[in-house]
Formats: sequence, C-alpha cells, structure tokens
Amino acid sequence: MMSIRKWKLALACLLTSTSLIAQAQGNEAATYPSGTVKIVVPYTPGGLTDILGRALASQLEKKWGKSVIVENKPGASEAVGASTVARSKPDGLTLFIGSDAAYVVNGLLKKNLTYNPDKDLEPITRLSEGFAVLLIRPDLGVKTLKEFLTLVQKNPGKLTFGSEAVGSASEFRMRILGDESGGYKMNHIPYNGMSAIMSDLLGGRVDSSWMPSHLAKPQVEAGKLIPVAVNIPERTWMFPDVPTLNESGYVNANVTFKMMMSAPAGTPKAIIDKIATDVRSIMKDPAFYEKSVKPLGQIVIADTPEQFKQYIQKTKATLSKVVKEANFNIE
Repeated sequence: MMSIRKWKLALACLLTSTSLIAQAQGNEAATYPSGTVKIVVPYTPGGLTDILGRALASQLEKKWGKSVIVENKPGASEAVGASTVARSKPDGLTLFIGSDAAYVVNGLLKKNLTYNPDKDLEPITRLSEGFAVLLIRPDLGVKTLKEFLTLVQKNPGKLTFGSEAVGSASEFRMRILGDESGGYKMNHIPYNGMSAIMSDLLGGRVDSSWMPSHLAKPQVEAGKLIPVAVNIPERTWMFPDVPTLNESGYVNANVTFKMMMSAPAGTPKAIIDKIATDVRSIMKDPAFYEKSVKPLGQIVIADTPEQFKQYIQKTKATLSKVVKEANFNIE
C-alpha cells in the first residue's frame, strides 16, 4: 500500500504536470498563429463557402497580423477538403469550413471515407446558415412549386436537379419534397460548386436547383430562371413574391445550409478557444455582417465549440432517420 508521504508526492507531481500542460497550451494560444493560416474550402471559387471564407480570412489577417489564405479542395461531397484538414498537423494553422455534408452526412452515406467525421475534426464554431431559392427553367412550362412537383410526378425519372454535393442540404430538401408529393422521382446531379450548376441551369443541361440568393437574384431579375420557393420561415426582402416552403405546406423540407469551422483533431483546446473567440467576434460585427454575410442570404450563428458539438450530435440523430426514410443510396 502506498504510504501517505508517497501518495502526497504523486499527487503533487500530477498537479504540477497538469499545471505545466495548461501553461504550455496557454503560451501556444498567446503566440498563435505562429505562421500562415490556411482555410480549406471544399468547393470551387465563387460559391457561398468560398466567398465567406475569403472575407473571414481578410479580417483574421488584420486581427492576427499573419497571412491567412483560402485553399479550394472540391470533390466527393466535401470529403476531399475534410480529409486534407484531418491529415494536417494539429497546430491551428490549417482550418476547415464545411457543412453538414462533411460533419454528419458523409458518415451516414459513405462506407469508405478517408476521414472519420466523428473523430478527425475538432469543432470551432458554426459560422452562419441561410436560405436558398428553388429555381427552375422557364421552358418547363410551370411557374409554381405545386406545378413543378406535379410535373415531376407525371414524368418519373426524367427531370433533374443539381446540388452542391451528394447528401447536401439541397438533396435532402428535394428528397423530402418528393416523398411528400407522391414519391421521390427526380434524378440528382451532384456538382463541386454552385457556379457550375448555374451555368448548366442557364444552358438547359439541368432542370432545377436550390441556389444561394447572391447567384439566384441576377438571373431571376433578368427573367432567365423562375423562383418557386425559398426555404426560410418568412418571406425574404430579396424575393418578396416567392412563397416559403412553410406557406406551401412543406415544413419538413426546411433544411438549411450551414457553414461551420473546424481544425484537425488534437489541436490544443487553448488554440481552439482563441480561434473561436476571434472568429465569433468578426462574425458578430455589424459592419462585417452587412458587407459579407447579409448579401449571401445568411444569418450569423457564431456559437461556441461546445454548442457546435451538441449540434452535430443532435443533427446526426435527425438526419440518420431521414436517410433511412428517404431511401438515400449508401455508397
């Protein structure tokens, strides 16, 4: 049996060790960042995540006094970008901005992922979430959501929709809409970015898509595409004449696109907390919101790492049920 003297000595060593670790992490946070910070975006340039990522990088450069760059790593429903970050050194110099696809959905739909969504990424903060507009081509001959869904039912397997990724918020919306209007009967075409989808919409190579407001508005105003729904509780000032999914009776399809930041697992907590604090302060700045968030049709979340973790757990449970009921394909 350990003597009282030895027990006290062991306890003192443990407390000293814990204190030294905490001090070391505190010093790391105080000197962070030690070099150039890279924000990995899992889409091509010009989309929501890329635009917000670059705006955020510019502000972080001013705050940190170090270079902050954006690197586009599109592909595999955000898995290419997520894997890149997951394999990076956990020093806070490589960050990731992804959506539910990277943090939750890939783990539900893909058998051979090159990263583990539950273990390889350390949550920092959910940046924002926003609405999208369901756009259809004018030559389809319909002008409302009800007419469009009826057309889909009458032409099973013939109409297409483009989305930013397999398992994206857009795909969830379309599958739920299908299930609630007679059965899912569309063909899904996944892309690596929204700009490519818009090009194909305008070129007649895809029939419909949920698009972010900054890309949708110019084409709607020009009469080149028809908006039939927005996934937001109340009508938006950007599209005041377009009905919401709630109005149309499809409350369950109100799945939003969220942009969320993380770092490689193992990044010291003190660094995670510093990044979270600095990023949240930028996101909550009124001037930054008016210039860089509002035009994208986004609203600020800017929550804590712990709140982000709780969101992932809750969302995984919810989407697991949707994946099963909506007959998603498991790759």
